[in-house]
Amino acid sequence: MTQNEPLHPLDVTFLLHAAELLPGDPQVDDYGPLYAAVARVNARALERDIYGSLYLKAAALLQTLVKLPCLEHSNEAFAWHSAEAYLALNGCRLDYPPKEAVSLVRDAASDAMGVGLIGRRLRAWSVS
Repeated sequence: MTQNEPLHPLDVTFLLHAAELLPGDPQVDDYGPLYAAVARVNARALERDIYGSLYLKAAALLQTLVKLPCLEHSNEAFAWHSAEAYLALNGCRLDYPPKEAVSLVRDAASDAMGVGLIGRRLRAWSVS
């Protein structure tokens, strides 16, 4: 395992559990985006991770889930909390202004920020 590999790789079970923790326990309307998010975060080419850091992996997760809604409601909250929980599970805690987190999610949804910028913002908020 390299230093960029997560201690706890992403899987669909993790995302389903994250959805259960949201207010109102929204049901999954479409499982495709969950599997797409897992595949994207864990993608490799030429024996290298496509997203070479935990922050880029979390950014790809956030962007995928916010662009491909899969729950009956609360998709933006799901995208944010899934990315934040994925980082926390892998030892990266964030400290951020809540309004800036909301802005980040909305920028990701509107294509105002790509994966690289999202990842840099997440890294800037890292306290561990």
